[in-house]
Order: sequence, then structure tokens, then C-alpha cells
Amino acid sequence: MKNIKVGDIIVDRDGDEAKVLEVLPNSFLRSIFGHFEETGDWFTHEEAEACGYKIKGEDTIRIIDGKRYRLIEE
Repeated sequence: MKNIKVGDIIVDRDGDEAKVLEVLPNSFLRSIFGHFEETGDWFTHEEAEACGYKIKGEDTIRIIDGKRYRLIEE
């Protein structure tokens, strides 16, 4: 979760989705699940990982020289 960016969609263990609205060095603000423009809660990166949150498509994201690239299938 440390590579999280504003605008990322996060997914909980049940597959519910929320949008990242703000990111600080050690925490982030997410929207309410299913309502991307409504403010939800602040989480530290460690809290979010403990809750099982994942960045949607995280398995297809690679970070190279500090920039995020998404793998696509051709």
C-alpha cells in the first residue's frame, strides 16, 4: 500500500471498491465503498494491509524508476 496514489481504486477482501481521495506520507483517505465521491475513513498503510485492502490491478502494476506502469495483455 505504500505506492498508493490519489485516484487508485482499492478493493477489500469481499471485492468492494473504494477510491483513494488523498495520500499523506503514512496514511490515506478513502471514499465510502461503492460511492467514489463520498469521504470515508483515513487509514495508515499498515492498517489497510491488515484489513486486506489491495490496489485494484496491483498484480499488473510494476514500478520502474519510481514510476508506475500497468502491464497489458496483447
